[in-house]
Amino acid sequence: MMTEKNTARFAAAVYSPDTVDRMALFKFAEKQKALKTRIGGILQTAIFDAEGNIAGLDAIDIATNERLPISRPRSNGTICGLDTSVLASTSSIIRDVIDNQLDLVVIEKFGALEQSGKGLVDDILNAIAEDIPLIISMSQNALPVWRDLSGGLGDVLAFEEIAFEQWWKNIQG
Repeated sequence: MMTEKNTARFAAAVYSPDTVDRMALFKFAEKQKALKTRIGGILQTAIFDAEGNIAGLDAIDIATNERLPISRPRSNGTICGLDTSVLASTSSIIRDVIDNQLDLVVIEKFGALEQSGKGLVDDILNAIAEDIPLIISMSQNALPVWRDLSGGLGDVLAFEEIAFEQWWKNIQG
């Protein structure tokens, strides 16, 4: 995937089923923390059972590494939907990034709720309105909805650590 260039200070980090390193955004965020970038936001990680199947999902506060259980298995073995109380916590994490005017916000991901105008969409748009550089991950299928929501502005990045680093370098001037 080619990196598309725009002047806005936000970018969609787009992954597909063929994406080689789904940990690229996590690695980028950790590297920025090590470089003392004032970074905040939310990453996600899957929780696996003993057989290697996904058993749940955690949100991770980038600044503190606190894990928030987004979803967990039901008694029938299926994974339950998003825990709305956790969604409120993730929203407050992003609002704190905005309130503290950090250098960079990373949000994983622009999911089904956000695509329908719910979830963290208001927080995402607030970060953009405050001109805080933002990287938000999304599936290739979500990109058309994102483009509509963002007015076609912002960059579109391959889901690769090197693409994130180059974008961040360009944003900083």
